Parts: sequence; C-alpha cells; structure tokens
Amino acid sequence: MKHLATITDKDITGSDALSNAASSTSVNAVLFDKNGHIALCYFGKFNFHTIIGGGVEAGEDMITAVKREILEEAGCDCEIVCEIGYTFENRAEHDNTLERYYYIARVCGEKGELQLTEKEISQKVAVCWYPLEQALQIIKENNSLIYQQKFIQKRDIIVLTEVIENHAHLIGGTK
Repeated sequence: MKHLATITDKDITGSDALSNAASSTSVNAVLFDKNGHIALCYFGKFNFHTIIGGGVEAGEDMITAVKREILEEAGCDCEIVCEIGYTFENRAEHDNTLERYYYIARVCGEKGELQLTEKEISQKVAVCWYPLEQALQIIKENNSLIYQQKFIQKRDIIVLTEVIENHAHLIGGTK
C-alpha cells in the first residue's frame, strides 16, 4: 500500500519530540453514496468533521475492520473499491504512534441507523454527506486548536487530495 505521509509533532507544533510507543492500527474509508457524495463523521461537541474510521479490533483484518466502522459510523453496508494508502502518526505530546490505512468504498443498499458508542453519542456524532471537493474544503476550514484534531485535519487533507488527484476515475471523477 502507498505511504501517503508521516505526521509528527514537527508538522503540528514545531517540536522535534517523538514518541517511542508501540504503534496501533486504524482504518478509514472515503465512502461514496449513489449521489457521489462522501460521508464525513461530524463531532458536534467539537464542531469538527473527519473521514469515517477507527481502530482495528483483535482478530480483525483491515477489510473487516473498515466495513465494521462504516456500518457503525455511516449506518450502511459497503463494498471496498480500492486501497488509497496509509499514514503514520507520531504524537509525542500524547505518547502514541498510529498506522492508519485508507480505502475507497461505496454504499451497498440503503443507509440506516448509526451504531454509535456511548462516547460517540456524548460527542454528538452524526454522519454528513458532501460532494468530495466540498468535503475537502470543510476539512481545510476546521480551525481547531486541539492537538489531536490538528493531526486528524492534516491527514484527512492529504487523503482527500490523494483521492481527487489519483482515484477520481474510480468514482466517476474527471481525472
């Protein structure tokens, strides 16, 4: 899978500090519906949007994990279209490292109810559907001062730009 970026505190805060923590693994999907819109997970508590995804659970492979995350956070089944790539994050301030794998997926069937955790409910999580370019603009306009959200914003911009520039032909775009 293509390496899209390594993001460290240097990129976010200017610090040269690095974490030595063991890496965890997460998956995300740029999920398209039949109208060509993509799903963004909206955290109402923080007024913040991000690409759908989450951690890989014990015993899961990447595809199983991304399909589960889509069912939970977008309320639908999906088909995986292709791999996009992966990012590596080293967050010294939180002493954590993270490998995150990205896929393009399409909604299968109807959109249904979200299956949110108590934490997600308390964060007022919702799914919002936007044209790809508008989704990228919304992510770029996130003006969070929160350390973790700055990492999320940076990687989401990288991934959505990659989709627009190199995968648009797979989802009906012009490139």
